[in-house]
Amino acid sequence: MDIIERVKEFIAGYLEEHGIELVDISYRAESHGMVLRLLADKPEGIMLSECEALNKFLSEKMDEANFIEERYTIEVSSPGLDRPLKANSDFKRVMGRDIEVDTHEPVDGKRHLEGILVGMDKEAIIVERDGISAVVPKDKIAVARLKIEF
Repeated sequence: MDIIERVKEFIAGYLEEHGIELVDISYRAESHGMVLRLLADKPEGIMLSECEALNKFLSEKMDEANFIEERYTIEVSSPGLDRPLKANSDFKRVMGRDIEVDTHEPVDGKRHLEGILVGMDKEAIIVERDGISAVVPKDKIAVARLKIEF
């Protein structure tokens, strides 16, 4: 079992108990050594203190298990407002809001779409702008993000 899968096992109960969603996890070499990076969120947004608590919990579990022999750093943070929408839960969270979608190939003649996310299923999302709907197959999405206006 690889490191990421073991970490997911360690924190699964903690995440469920605290209503936290694991958005992304990576373990990779960076300029200052190996980094185990977790992006976590909650429907109402995650607080810094919750990221710190998850970091402390994971650090203690990792010390107990002692299965990584090299030096590493654990980072737990929020993915931020402009994080890419990937999982169904990401799209559900922003349903009814303005999003931007870039595609690998044109959809209805366009590779960049903006509009309100009005629907989705396992295969596609539906984006509506000015009364016109576009069905965007998920396998054609290069990146989708919540449109943030300041």
